[in-house]
Amino acid sequence: MLLWTSLLILVSINGQLCIAVAQKAVVIPSPPWTPVFRGEKVTLTCKGFHLLIPKKSWWFYEAQWQEKSNPIEVKKYGEYRCHFQDLDFSDPVYPIFSNDWLILQTPYFVFEGDTLNLKCRGWEDASLKKISYYQNRSLISGASENSLLSIPRARLRHSGWYYCRATFKKQNFVRTSKELELQVQELFPSPKLKTTTSQPIEGTSVTLNCETQLPPQRSDTELHFSFFRDGRTITSNGKNSQELQIPAIWWEDSGSYWCEAKAVTQDVYRQSKHMKIHVKRIPLSGILLETQPSETQVIEGEKLILICSVAEGTGNITFCWLKDDTKECLKKKTQHSLKEELVLSMMKSDEGKYHCVADNNISTIISNSVAITVIIPVARPLLTLSAIGMQAIVGDVVEFRCEALRGSAPIFYQFYHKDFILKKILAPLGGAVSFNLSVTPEHSGNYYCKANNTFNGQFSEMLSLSISDPKKRRLLIMGVTVSLLGILVFAAIALLVYFKFQRKSGGSSAPEPSRDLPVTHLQESGHLKSTTPVELQSVYDNVAPFIEDVIYSEIWSINQGRLDTANNSESSLEKADSSVVYSGVKRYSPSNSTRKDKTVDRNHEDATENYENILFS
Repeated sequence: MLLWTSLLILVSINGQLCIAVAQKAVVIPSPPWTPVFRGEKVTLTCKGFHLLIPKKSWWFYEAQWQEKSNPIEVKKYGEYRCHFQDLDFSDPVYPIFSNDWLILQTPYFVFEGDTLNLKCRGWEDASLKKISYYQNRSLISGASENSLLSIPRARLRHSGWYYCRATFKKQNFVRTSKELELQVQELFPSPKLKTTTSQPIEGTSVTLNCETQLPPQRSDTELHFSFFRDGRTITSNGKNSQELQIPAIWWEDSGSYWCEAKAVTQDVYRQSKHMKIHVKRIPLSGILLETQPSETQVIEGEKLILICSVAEGTGNITFCWLKDDTKECLKKKTQHSLKEELVLSMMKSDEGKYHCVADNNISTIISNSVAITVIIPVARPLLTLSAIGMQAIVGDVVEFRCEALRGSAPIFYQFYHKDFILKKILAPLGGAVSFNLSVTPEHSGNYYCKANNTFNGQFSEMLSLSISDPKKRRLLIMGVTVSLLGILVFAAIALLVYFKFQRKSGGSSAPEPSRDLPVTHLQESGHLKSTTPVELQSVYDNVAPFIEDVIYSEIWSINQGRLDTANNSESSLEKADSSVVYSGVKRYSPSNSTRKDKTVDRNHEDATENYENILFS
């Protein structure tokens, strides 16, 4: 369909009259009838191409060439020709002068499609009746009063011998004209189809010419040309260019061609002989697969153009793109083109090796393979630490883990602590990476990681890790414990003193315990009569409880030794070596400090001491 369209356009552009006409002069008689009666004159005009009329021309008559003005008048029979400038001699004209009673006048020139007028005429234009016309002695028109017979659109079959028969009205006699030969000429001969080559190479231009020739007498006739192939019309009627230009002919355009010339007004048309045109197809060669952009690494989501081209080859070329080892085309395109493109929006699944195949029905070739890698931008990584609650103790082993869930390998990870690189790890196959770290107090702070591949890099969220020291914790616990114990001891002592004082104060009406009570107790003990050494324990007791501001304690200390029960007596015990120490402890009471302080100051002038030894005899 593309070929037909292009041809129609070309014919329309070049639509001009390009018809060969005989380049020779022509003699035009007037009146255009022959014969004429003797004594009548005939005017001959010499005309050139497209019936141009020169002022002077050369005439051939009376067996010689003479330069005469144009036109000329003649009164006798003879051969007349003319020419001027560079035109060839005209065809001869033979004016006939008759002295018969009845003549049949016909045109000098009759061509196909012309209106053929036959005129039956009597001497001195006498009135006629019952006029009949004959062709080849056959009646073609019955008796009538009409002296003119018209045959529209004459054809070659109308050639032949003609005569007429009529009755003169005045004399009332019948006469028959002489028989004349009438030749209907071809308006133009059958055209000849010519081409620049009958075996063109596919893709080259071809010019077809439909050549014919009009007679000089009909050089102004308009002809229309049409071209055909295998019964199909390449161009339609109505175009007056006899040349057809095919800018690019293809293998499919091989076939049988012919042309047709038509004179529209005269309804005359003729066809040329058929011509076989065989278009040669060139095998394909030099196939190449290219990419745009030229890099074979494509970012996911971007467009990739696969360009398949051949260096040589003609015809409808079918391009097919394939991936890996598949046999089904990703896409197929057929055009009169040496290059075609396939546009892909690349995803990870589109990664692989691509190649293309070209075919023009006589050859098939396969291109090289191009490996396409689809790069996935690295996603924002996720940083995780094994420390529970983001808290650890000095010496704990903490796992640091960074993972980018998407991204083309290899992925390069960097771990940061307080904006300084702590660790670098390469993941050749992608995925997560991790490392363990025995933490110290200096490892407290903010952490984040970064994931990089060949396309981009992403940072993770920041995490804060807290590290505690167990030694400092133990010291702190000990300090707290000691403090608590001190408080408890002080409270216990205070309570003990308080309860002692309460007991003493509450039992003042009871008999005052003797300070010799411990000794009496010892004397009553059966162990004193034993010869076995006895270790005596110290015994103390509060004395002089009536003094409110001073508490006295009595302490006995007895050395070990054998006691002679016979000699021992109460008196001897009193004389025994013993030591008694009395200590006075100052007690302060805020409620009555003024009164008591005065009493104590009188007995104890040294206010800086807490106790005082007192000796009792």
